[in-house]
Amino acid sequence: MKPNKLEKIFCFLIVKSVANFKPRWATNIQYYFFKRWGMRFNGRPNYISSKIWFDGSDYSLIEIGNQVTMSSYIRVLTHDWSLHTVAKAFDVEQEKPFGILDSVKIGDYSFIGTGTIIMPGAEIGKGCIIGAGTVVRGKIPDFSIYIGSPGKIIGDSKNYLAKKIPSLDAEIFK
Repeated sequence: MKPNKLEKIFCFLIVKSVANFKPRWATNIQYYFFKRWGMRFNGRPNYISSKIWFDGSDYSLIEIGNQVTMSSYIRVLTHDWSLHTVAKAFDVEQEKPFGILDSVKIGDYSFIGTGTIIMPGAEIGKGCIIGAGTVVRGKIPDFSIYIGSPGKIIGDSKNYLAKKIPSLDAEIFK
């Protein structure tokens, strides 16, 4: 279902109103509305900041895994119309605008840091850590630590967890 403008305004006003004192409530409200509008969830998110912008051109192109945490000021894009603009520089005839629509997938138990931009076609694997300010493109393998602009893999989240919490049983990482 494509949301009407009044419903979107209502949703975002409620979310902004409760986010400062009950962030989990804001996540639950967003979960309800985004699911209603066609976003796909594989379970419930752990946390979705009220300060995220999802590309609303087609919410069904966005899939979010179970227990995902999404920090503030993230941009999730499912479209790119730059080709339309650049083609005009070459006087290319266009019956309809040139553009790209592509899905975005965020795997279960992944963490997305503040200020991240997730580009159309990105697939973030299970258990990934995406660093603050990262530009995410392409396919990110499960349990990767991915940072930068452009982003690159710098480590493994299983090794990072084992290093930071040595009391964990090493068997869980196999």
